Amino acid sequence: MSEYGRRAVSDDYQLGQVLGTGGFSVVRIGVRKEDRLQVAIKTLKKYGYGTGKGKRKGKGHAGSEARMWQAEALVTNEILVMMRIVDYVSPHPNIIHLLDVYEDDDAVHLVLELCRGGELFDRIVEQERYSERDAATVVGQIAAGLAALHHCGIVHRDLKPENCLYADPHPEAPLKIMDFGLSHIHNVTNAVVGVFGSMDYMAPEQLNMSGTMPANDRWSLGVILYILLCGYPPFRAKTTRDKQRRILTGAYSMEEESWGCISLEAKELIRGLLSVDPFVRPSAAELLSHPWVSGESATRELIHEAVFIRFQAFNARRKFRAAAYASIVRTKFQLRTKYLKELIGDCILTAHQMDGPLPLKNFSTFCAQWTCRA
Repeated sequence: MSEYGRRAVSDDYQLGQVLGTGGFSVVRIGVRKEDRLQVAIKTLKKYGYGTGKGKRKGKGHAGSEARMWQAEALVTNEILVMMRIVDYVSPHPNIIHLLDVYEDDDAVHLVLELCRGGELFDRIVEQERYSERDAATVVGQIAAGLAALHHCGIVHRDLKPENCLYADPHPEAPLKIMDFGLSHIHNVTNAVVGVFGSMDYMAPEQLNMSGTMPANDRWSLGVILYILLCGYPPFRAKTTRDKQRRILTGAYSMEEESWGCISLEAKELIRGLLSVDPFVRPSAAELLSHPWVSGESATRELIHEAVFIRFQAFNARRKFRAAAYASIVRTKFQLRTKYLKELIGDCILTAHQMDGPLPLKNFSTFCAQWTCRA
């Protein structure tokens, strides 16, 4: 690991194009100067106004202070989770690998392996058709990653197709779980992190704030499997309130015509994963030995054409919503930066910004702990 306070990320890596942005982060391609290795560099912005200059008080100040606290909790949490993964999980074929960490005054930079194979659902859409066996392979790889995470006390909490990427374009490339910003470690993760998440993939106990546990991730995997086999999500509704009700009561159906072509074993697995009772859901280890997941009972027959057409349409809508939401978020933050120097991780960072003085308490301590482990 790099020596904190002595080397900047730009000393060892050339920073390239932006791969993605978020409220508190930006991900870019990087090239290691030493051997030209291509990597992904995720920059997590520390949140604050600096040392006091330019601070604004009065109307809106309390709200911005709350956002600063939330952002600090999220950034800190991702660092701690990645440290736990490096200590107890890496390297693992189905979990993104952290190569190095750098810190400067206003950001922490995670150097990660670069996954070039694309998102899970995008890869499937590129195929002409797929089978139950293909879906079972996806479930098996995600379950293998979850088993390793759960074994060391990490709950991902935001498992969804966007956070599952293939390592490279090769057909046999491993599928990797990534993006641990909302993950949970018992007695470590700040409670504010539990407020965030993607409702479509949230388990009932997450929605009603009754518990964070490994079973949360297995529900999310059940939602992914449901979509793979029918081409639409299990909890569809016209309003957010109705969707919440359906999730909390487990109100989904497998009565539509195309489900008649799906094996009984696959349906039973979905029923187990989407059980409202988290203690009924099979563990990740149990999933790995399940006859459908192992391929013994999953058919090689191609999924019904209507399912594939629905799946393509669903994925297109999902991508459109994500792009629209990102645009709204960027616009909102750009308007606020006139008077609130916050959330600038959603913008492309200049070299000057990366060296700017925005200190955050406790990060030096975390980085010192990391260095001791390494």
